[in-house]
Amino acid sequence: MRNFGSTFQMLAVVVIISAAVIALTAGYSANNDGPTDAALAKGSGVLDDLTFTTTLAPEGKPGVGIHDAIFFRDGQLLSLECEDRCNYPPSAYYARAVEGGQEFFVEAWCPTKDATMVWRGRIDGDKVSGTVTWSVRRFYWTVGTVLEFSGNAATEEEVALWRP
Repeated sequence: MRNFGSTFQMLAVVVIISAAVIALTAGYSANNDGPTDAALAKGSGVLDDLTFTTTLAPEGKPGVGIHDAIFFRDGQLLSLECEDRCNYPPSAYYARAVEGGQEFFVEAWCPTKDATMVWRGRIDGDKVSGTVTWSVRRFYWTVGTVLEFSGNAATEEEVALWRP
């Protein structure tokens, strides 16, 4: 009878430890590709204080578009449309000078879904254009689409008129 009691106690300890591990790791993914502190850190960048009104459309279908505005502030890019749809926070951008303008790259993570948006763009004077690759992980697969964007430099007042 004594062995049964210690086996039962051992099982109870294993269950308690397992429950604690599950509780502590809830929301953690083994493939946790979420943003690092550096991706969310504020700083300064060469594109800061630029604002653009843009149109987002599925790649190859420029006539079907969504009005958006993108802001470069504190070393980060913010898309109003992405913020509205999935609460994407401003994310760090990486920029480099190229002949005739600047190229930029941003990887943004959605805090409410397992989704990312990777922005690749080019700024030439007061024009911006590029692609956004949106992907979301599902149970067994990843769904994604590529969007094109293009637009013009704008003031915050023009953004309010462009995207009420």
